[in-house]
Amino acid sequence: MTSKIAIGVFAALVVLLVLAAGALLMLASSSRRMAVELGVSDGRLAECPATPNCVCSDAALADNHHINAIQDPTGSKWANLPATVGAMDGAMLVRSDDRYAYFTFTSRVMRFVDDVEFHYRPEAREIAVRSASRVGRGDLNANRNRLESIRAAL
Repeated sequence: MTSKIAIGVFAALVVLLVLAAGALLMLASSSRRMAVELGVSDGRLAECPATPNCVCSDAALADNHHINAIQDPTGSKWANLPATVGAMDGAMLVRSDDRYAYFTFTSRVMRFVDDVEFHYRPEAREIAVRSASRVGRGDLNANRNRLESIRAAL
């Protein structure tokens, strides 16, 4: 009797794992097809959604979404940004001009897509930053860690 219960529990766990994997694959797939509206509006990057999977230097200091802008007193970091970020795992440059750069980052395993933006503000000697996951709630600090890695690389 005990072995029948163990087999039943094991079978239920396998079914749950398959369902969870399927749900993750569907989320990842939808993140790749999702249309996003990003860019600079009134001199600022878009606000983060209420979910904790976004960071932005234009968020208020007291906001959990806040991250410091990248200080760039000489403009050299902005000049190096496309090559530095473009060389990172999963990065793809989508759009850029003299004051704005937009990259997507695709995760290796599940192929989730995150949007990463940079707004060069030479008068303030800084590069405003924003990184956000397209789907889900949490990101295990992936967006914050990514921007800190970029800051260190620059």
